[in-house]
Amino acid sequence: MRGERGRSGSAGMNIARAYRVALCLLLLAAGVFPISASNAENTAKIPLTLVAIGARYGTNALTDKAGAMDRVDVFWSWRSPYAWEFTPGWDIGARLNASVGAIRGQGETGAVGTLVPTLAVGDTDNGFSFEAGVGVAMFSKWEYGTVEDFGGPLQFILDLGVNFRVTKRFGLGYRIQHWSDGGIYGSDNRGVEMHMLEFSYRY
Repeated sequence: MRGERGRSGSAGMNIARAYRVALCLLLLAAGVFPISASNAENTAKIPLTLVAIGARYGTNALTDKAGAMDRVDVFWSWRSPYAWEFTPGWDIGARLNASVGAIRGQGETGAVGTLVPTLAVGDTDNGFSFEAGVGVAMFSKWEYGTVEDFGGPLQFILDLGVNFRVTKRFGLGYRIQHWSDGGIYGSDNRGVEMHMLEFSYRY
């Protein structure tokens, strides 16, 4: 719990700063992931393409039993124009993952949305991939009871995940997301580790 920090006179300035940072990151993502095809060498000549949609369930109870929280999401994953086949049958490419969902803890519920650019390493048939990325999350509520206080609506995400194709159209995955405020609301930015299982439909 971060005490009265979020209620201090500087809270409004911190939240305004958080929204400005989020806007800059969204504009950066729009520049990195253009909708048009790329003509660069060693890149796929395809537009930004939706490759999967699905649902996730996550919890932080494995690492924080006192402040245990549950999260459910629906998510979308797009493949960007940028991909490089570094060895036959395997490539590395940029993706953009987005989600909206709900988070519940200490008997209280709030909404959460995420936007995470990632790098994915996997086979070219999309049967297996490992992803790593850094992005942002926006929370409608950041205080849960007397145990959890994220500091404000904007949080930064470190995302690591693995995905497996079970059948031609369906896949399973596991990811861990660490989020914290990066110090924009003050020095107490301990963060949260959310362990998530996902079920996906692949295009």
